Amino acid sequence: MARLAPRSRIGAAAGALALGVACVSGSGAAGSAASGPGADEGDRTVRVAVGTVGREARVSGTGEWRLYDGGGRSVLVRGSGGDVWTIERQGRQLRAVRADGVPTAFRDGPLVARPVAYDALVSWNGKRYRGELTLVATDSGVLAVNRLPVEQYLRGVVPLEIGPRTAAEHAAIEAQAVAARSYTYVRLGPAGTTPPAGGRPYDLVSTVDDQVYGGADAERAVTDAAVAATAGQVITFAGRVVNAPYHSTCGGSTAEVQEVWYRQPPEPYLRRVSDRIPGTDGRYYCDASPRFSWTRNYDAASLAATLERYLRGYASVGPGGVGAVRFVATTGTTPSGRAAGLRIDTDRATYTLRGNDVRFVLRSSGGEILNSTYFSVEPSVGPNGHVSQLTIRGTGYGHGIGMCQWGAIGRARAGQDFRTILETYYPGTVVRQVE
Repeated sequence: MARLAPRSRIGAAAGALALGVACVSGSGAAGSAASGPGADEGDRTVRVAVGTVGREARVSGTGEWRLYDGGGRSVLVRGSGGDVWTIERQGRQLRAVRADGVPTAFRDGPLVARPVAYDALVSWNGKRYRGELTLVATDSGVLAVNRLPVEQYLRGVVPLEIGPRTAAEHAAIEAQAVAARSYTYVRLGPAGTTPPAGGRPYDLVSTVDDQVYGGADAERAVTDAAVAATAGQVITFAGRVVNAPYHSTCGGSTAEVQEVWYRQPPEPYLRRVSDRIPGTDGRYYCDASPRFSWTRNYDAASLAATLERYLRGYASVGPGGVGAVRFVATTGTTPSGRAAGLRIDTDRATYTLRGNDVRFVLRSSGGEILNSTYFSVEPSVGPNGHVSQLTIRGTGYGHGIGMCQWGAIGRARAGQDFRTILETYYPGTVVRQVE
C-alpha cells in the first residue's frame, strides 16, 4: 500500500484509498458454499510475501511435492510428505540441501515449491500454505512468496482479521470476507496480465501493512463457511471494486478520510456513520469491544522518553532535543468528534501534529500506537511549569474509517445481514459478483 497501516482492527488495519480496476457483474448472487473456497479454476491468484529469513529456509510438504527452477522447466527436488529440505542463499543464487547434506547446484533466479496433489500443502519454516511457494534471493535473505487463488488466501485472512467468532455472528464474518476480498482485488493487476519486469514479486504482505495472513494453519470452519458463502463478492461504487478500509472499534461514529488521513483525498463512499443503536440512550453496536473506552497515562519521564523517541519522525526537532513539555492540547475537533491534531509546547519549541500522526507519536512504553484519535487530553502542570502527568481518555480502536468490526459484530447479533452491514459502513456502495 502507499503508506504504513497501523494495527488497528480486531486483527489489523487497512490503509491507502483508491478505486479498483476489477470489473463486476450485475448479479449479486452468492457463490455456492458446496463448491468450497477456491474450487473455481477461474479464480484469480494473489502473491503474498509471507516472510524473509537470513541465509537459510526450510521447505517441506504434507504430501508429495516438487521443487522447480524459476522457469518451471526442471525438477530439482522430488519430495514426499515429511521430507525437509533447506534452501541456502549465496549472493543472488539459491540451492536446496537434503537432510543428509546432499545439495543441488546453486541456481540463479527463484525456486518454486509446489504440491503434487491439489489439496496438499507446502510448508516454509514450519508454517503450512495452500498453492505454491516462490523462494527469492534478496539482499537480506530468502523471501518466500505464497501464490494461491484469492478465495483460498481469504481462508487464512478472515479468521485473523475478525477474531474468534461464533456461527451466530456469521453476518459479521461474511462482511469481513467481502471487505477483505475487495481490499485484495484492488491490489491485483488486470486479469491475464504479467507483472512488470523489475517490479516487486508480490501483491500483498502477510502483516498489518496489508491484511494479516496466517496460511492454512489459521483456517477455521466458521470463517471458511463465510468465505464460501460470499465467494467472488466484492464492494463496488459506480461499477468499480473499491478499497474497503476497516478497523476494530469506531467508538460511536466512523470518520471521514480527511479527519484522520489528512494527506488522502476524500472518497464518496467513506462518510461518517453513526454506530448508535436506534431507540437507545448512549448504546452503540460496538460497545461490546474491550477497547470501546480506554485511558493512557504518562508521567513526566515517560512522556519525555516517548516524545524524544518518536516525535522527530513527524515534526522538525532541533539538535538539542524536544525539550521539557510545558503544555499539551488538542487543536480542535473533527465532525465525528475526534481530535483534529495535537499541540505540544516545550521550553524549546512548539510542535503540531495532525490526524492519525498523533497515534504514532504518543506510543506506550512498549511501542504500541495510541488506540485512536477519538480522545481528549488532561495535562497536569507541576510547580516547575512542566507537565508532570498527561492523561489521555479515549474511545475506539483504530483509524475509524470504513467498517467498524465490533459494530459489524453488534449488528450481526441484532439480526442484520452482511449486505446491510457493508452498505451501512460504505454508503452508496453495492455488493456484487466480481467477473
